[in-house]
Amino acid sequence: MKTFSYTTLRWVDLIRVVGAFLVVVAHISYRGGGSVLISSYYFVLSRVAVPLFFMVSGYLLLRKEEPYGDFFRKRALKVFVPFFVWSVIYLLWKREGFDVGFSAKLVASYLLKILRGPRENHLWFFYALIGLYLFTPILRVFVTRASLRDLVYFCGLWFAIVPIFSFVQEFTPVRSGFELYFISGYSGYFMLGHLLGKFQYDRRQLYVLAFLLLIFSIGTTALNYLVKSEYFVSYLSMNIVLMTVFAFILLREVEIGDRLNNFLAPLSRASFGIYLVHVIVLAELEKLPFISAWFSTGSAVYMIPLLGLFGFFVSFVLVAVIQKIPVLRWIVP
Repeated sequence: MKTFSYTTLRWVDLIRVVGAFLVVVAHISYRGGGSVLISSYYFVLSRVAVPLFFMVSGYLLLRKEEPYGDFFRKRALKVFVPFFVWSVIYLLWKREGFDVGFSAKLVASYLLKILRGPRENHLWFFYALIGLYLFTPILRVFVTRASLRDLVYFCGLWFAIVPIFSFVQEFTPVRSGFELYFISGYSGYFMLGHLLGKFQYDRRQLYVLAFLLLIFSIGTTALNYLVKSEYFVSYLSMNIVLMTVFAFILLREVEIGDRLNNFLAPLSRASFGIYLVHVIVLAELEKLPFISAWFSTGSAVYMIPLLGLFGFFVSFVLVAVIQKIPVLRWIVP
């Protein structure tokens, strides 16, 4: 394992595309044939998607140096504006407040709802990401001066306090009164992206990681089926963290030629928009007479990934069109 230059970023596009596809797969409402374990397995695989986005963000942002004003201005355009607009879009899509008509009271109620929490399940990502962005300038100061040992310590401490201790609290009566909020949440994924992006891995190591990803994904599926606990599919569980690390390294080491890169680049540019719009796309597709039958036919083995691909590319086309409209393109940056 050796250190890596930041010059080659094609793998970032690959991770974004794979992550966006897996998010779509996670929201496929398939009711056809096949074992429930197959559906569960696809869902388990999809759990690495959002953590991969966090890790890529950490890799890209923590290595930079820029004034506070520049950083927050860019984040406001790329994150806060889409966050607010899409929160409103989902409120309108669900027709919340339509019974009282447009008024100042309705606008105030929308603002309060958005402040209280995500207006659609997948929009929770914004609430975590905005918190991480507020913390990013401080993390940048740390990583600028940190040695490799310091970075490993941070990631190890986070893994012990968040995934491991969450497991202990979930399955044992052990509780702790220590205040450990300073290193909770998704900051560990940010730092892991920065740390793991520094290295390259040989083929033997990649084979081992691929085998471990397979074993962990099968094991997580089994545990999720046998043990009635949300822990094993939580983004902050030990198994999902490790699966995300394996997937990040494996995808990062994929050799991407010019032809594949030309295919991935536009998909990558649309990946955030796909994340935002796919829930509406899937719900509306499921209402169409001919297409709705696809959600209850065949076997889960092939229909879930096929429906995922279909939903992904319909979402991509929609986002690509929006990105070409000057007035609207800033809502799908």
